[in-house]
Amino acid sequence: MNAESKPIQLSPTAKFITVAIIVFLFILLLTSVTHILTPFIAAIITAYLFNPLITFMNRKTNVSRAVWIIVLYVLVGVLIYGLVRFLGPIIVGQFRDLRDRLLPNISVELRKWSSYQSFDFGPFVVDINAIQQPIVDFLRNISLSLPEKVPHLVFSAFESMILFVTYLMVAFYLLLQAEQIIAKGYELVPAPYRGEIRWLGQRIDRILGGYIRGTLMLIPIMSILTYIALTILGVRYALVIAIVSGFLEIIPVIGPWSAASIGMTVALFQATAPFGWPNWVLAIVVGLTYFVLRMFEDNFIIPQVVGHAVHLHPVLVLFAVLAGGALGGAFGLLVGIPTAAIVQLLLRYLYRKLVDLPDLPSDDDSHTGKRGKQHEAAAAEVPPPNPPRVTLPQPATDEPHAAG
Repeated sequence: MNAESKPIQLSPTAKFITVAIIVFLFILLLTSVTHILTPFIAAIITAYLFNPLITFMNRKTNVSRAVWIIVLYVLVGVLIYGLVRFLGPIIVGQFRDLRDRLLPNISVELRKWSSYQSFDFGPFVVDINAIQQPIVDFLRNISLSLPEKVPHLVFSAFESMILFVTYLMVAFYLLLQAEQIIAKGYELVPAPYRGEIRWLGQRIDRILGGYIRGTLMLIPIMSILTYIALTILGVRYALVIAIVSGFLEIIPVIGPWSAASIGMTVALFQATAPFGWPNWVLAIVVGLTYFVLRMFEDNFIIPQVVGHAVHLHPVLVLFAVLAGGALGGAFGLLVGIPTAAIVQLLLRYLYRKLVDLPDLPSDDDSHTGKRGKQHEAAAAEVPPPNPPRVTLPQPATDEPHAAG
């Protein structure tokens, strides 16, 4: 007698164990191949940033996504070639001049200062040797270790080329199939909850995408403004300093201070200062210029470019930056603030679920004047004004239904 065939069904405990094993194996795999993850992570970020543009062009022109991706690659390649071809020699020349003239000048000044063993400021005594010796040791270690790293650098260049080709291929396929990948991801969610999760995903995308794209736009904007200001002030190596300052601007809190210190240091130690000023006056003016540019950025550029993608208290911003740097290094510094904003959104969403408030939080809750202040008191009655209201199953009533 044949046994009746029936499907395998997992108990809740078995399901939990299965998911835990899969998550553990996935984390183990990632930790084992961390050295090859860089091109894949970079490709995911690239596809995320440029997918709205490719989607827009595809829908407006009915030209396939593959064609627009190739056009994007060509345009970016031409832009990079043009920057390297025309700005490259200028940047290299200024960098070499900075290395061959300014750095020796700084060394001479430091040696002059080192002739003084200490400075007395009333009851306080500053030991110069204690400050100078770590700097000298650091420079000596760099000069000694550089020859040993040359073979490794050659191998790294070959490896970097392979990883770059991998990055281009992965980014191409992710951009090509972005809509299908997103649709497949939402299909994993049970159908009754799919609309609400899709809306929550769109909110997260609005925060993360708006912040990252806007922040990346700050690089050329602040680089150009800084270059113009430093050129007017007659600061040497203005192009190199401006480019470095533009990239440092995307690091919250720490970046702008670092950029200002670089500009002030160059102004303090360059051979001559304009307008008959002493170098220390030029350094102060450069510092004030960076301060003015920062205020202009905070009050005019960021609201227009980055918009209101992120709403965090200043204390949370500082915590997010420090925590991101501690956990993820330089990358953590960049994504700490949008990550904190997403966590804040998810916590607000979970809070409403825990207290049985069916409406999702509105975009304007945190920055809309009187209505934003009153929203929590009337959350159950006032629906979100901008996003579509998510319809949840209603309890049954005793009213008779018409026969269909």
